[in-house]
Amino acid sequence: MSRWYQALAGWVRGRSRRDRIGIAAVLVVLVVGVAALLVAGGGDGGGLWRDGSTAAAPADDTAADTGGGPAPDPGGDQPQPAGAASAPPPYIHEFADQPNAKPRAVGPSPTAGVTIPEGTDGCDHAYGDRDVCVPWQFPSGVTDKCAWLRDRGFKQLKITGGRDRHGLDRDGDGIACGPND
Repeated sequence: MSRWYQALAGWVRGRSRRDRIGIAAVLVVLVVGVAALLVAGGGDGGGLWRDGSTAAAPADDTAADTGGGPAPDPGGDQPQPAGAASAPPPYIHEFADQPNAKPRAVGPSPTAGVTIPEGTDGCDHAYGDRDVCVPWQFPSGVTDKCAWLRDRGFKQLKITGGRDRHGLDRDGDGIACGPND
């Protein structure tokens, strides 16, 4: 047995059972991946172009590639790019088969407003500025909503939505959770 094999075996034996299972799984994935490449034609040049011709073979016998570099031009001394004669056919989009199709009607302007129902984001935006999120629904068991909000860093909130859905403005001064609430 060679030294590298013994060293590898000793290293694997020193690992936990979980690590050995992981190493075995990685090896299985590698072996299956290499086998899949060989079966699918990745190793023998058996891939196909869209028109059914093989990717490894040129489109015709006269343009056989002889070494991967630029092929000499038979009519002159200018080099041609390798594989230029065996380029795949162009991809034609399916909608191009419908030249007489009518264009779609013009849709609404993307700048038009969108109506979003209240509470969709879980916030009641009737309190404070636009960036303030008073919960649309307080957690169950909360009896003093202002105390709950204060515990989470909320200060006095101006009622901006024209309504006090949660009843946070008990004195009616337009400030929710104010000093007299």
